[in-house]
Amino acid sequence: MLTQNDLLVLSLLLERPMHGYEIGQAIKAGEIEVWFEISTAAIYYSLNKLRRTGMIAEARSRGNIGEKTIYHVTELGREQFFASAEALLNSQEPIRTEYNLGIFMLNRLPQARALELLQRRIAFLQKWISNLEQKCKEIKIQPLQQAILQHAIATARLDIDWLTNITKQLQGENVCEITSENLMMLQGDFQDFYLPDLIQLIASGKHSGTLIVSKGPVMRTLTFDKGHPHCASSHVGETTVIDPEQVVSDIYDLFRWQQGAFTFDQRSCPQNGCVLLDLDADDLILNGARRLDSWDIIQNIVPSSEALFEPCEHREQTEKMELLEEERRILTTIDGLKDVTTIAREAELTEFETSKILYGLYTVGLVQPADPDKSRLRRVFHEFAELMCRSAIPYRTTPEEAKLCEQEVNRRCDSLPVRIVDSRIEDRTDVSLPVTELATIYRTFLRTQHTVLTERLGKAIADELRQRVLTRISPDLHETLEQYKLLS
Repeated sequence: MLTQNDLLVLSLLLERPMHGYEIGQAIKAGEIEVWFEISTAAIYYSLNKLRRTGMIAEARSRGNIGEKTIYHVTELGREQFFASAEALLNSQEPIRTEYNLGIFMLNRLPQARALELLQRRIAFLQKWISNLEQKCKEIKIQPLQQAILQHAIATARLDIDWLTNITKQLQGENVCEITSENLMMLQGDFQDFYLPDLIQLIASGKHSGTLIVSKGPVMRTLTFDKGHPHCASSHVGETTVIDPEQVVSDIYDLFRWQQGAFTFDQRSCPQNGCVLLDLDADDLILNGARRLDSWDIIQNIVPSSEALFEPCEHREQTEKMELLEEERRILTTIDGLKDVTTIAREAELTEFETSKILYGLYTVGLVQPADPDKSRLRRVFHEFAELMCRSAIPYRTTPEEAKLCEQEVNRRCDSLPVRIVDSRIEDRTDVSLPVTELATIYRTFLRTQHTVLTERLGKAIADELRQRVLTRISPDLHETLEQYKLLS
């Protein structure tokens, strides 16, 4: 199948045979690179492809600077060119540009930043038009090339008008009024969008504006200042809730809503009766998550008691959060290996309480669902290394010898984020490591452990211990051992 790069190269070679450098010069001379981007590497890639497929042939030409490879179009190349050119000119593809995606995401950016970027784009297009118009005056080019440049200029002018109109709408005069024409508005329903995700979107984008949530006659608002919750209000019909504690309680109650419409507008102002808030977005979400009292919402994040979680890469934020004692206890227990049932047992909590805490920790970015492949890899590594250590105990004459063995393994693996202490693995590997890199670390540790046992107990005993441990590894983990070649 011919690409557009292939078609361009074929079309230039139809005019006359050329070598690769000449094709590049023809593109520059015809100002083709203004409206069609193709690199020198792409030219030679197309030439090689067209030659391999028999659409062009090459001949050698000797000149003053040495031998050159001249390319010319074959009969097959002509047939394919005309068929592809007609298909392209008969295209039913609508006009699309990558910039459309940027406009679609415009309401995710703070309004001031969005306006700045639109102005930059307009300024760039104005300068680009000026340069093209100057080139059209200075350079003699073919009528079709001239038509392409004129089309590019006209399209750029339409884009300027389009972006100018968007800018004017963003700078509307009714800054305290929400209208259906407001482009800086997020709208939706809690059936499709979770409140924690919405608040995180506002906070991470450092947006300012008011979030209005309603269900029947009930309406509650949260006003943000550069991503920070600033104030809140609560209304039932025409009545405004005055008690500050009740207003805050009503806001936390939103986290239990599974239905309700919301609107966030960066140009709207605080509602009447707005109560000032003294907390950040993460604490707001955590407090709301603590109010959950049913599985319906929690199970979206914690689907079952067998679910596995691991700590997120950035955990320094935990010091800034006002975590409860049981939340910190669970956070220190999570390792990507223990399921919800195990975590609940170790934390001395019910599975519901544990799942609710996991939901809250997840929504503020402290934990994440564990990668199943990584979890199996960690599990089999921990199990194998610890069993090897314990299986060697009968062959040690003193407790001190056992410690010396562990110390020697740790010394040789000093550069690895893994240690073994009292026959237990201490694993400090980065949770963001790709599974292949994690396997490399574990493989190195197990190889070192086997080497140390061989030196101290002899090869026959070390190999026998390995085979014995293999029979005690869970059958479902044998495949992981082989997949990542942990024992090679």
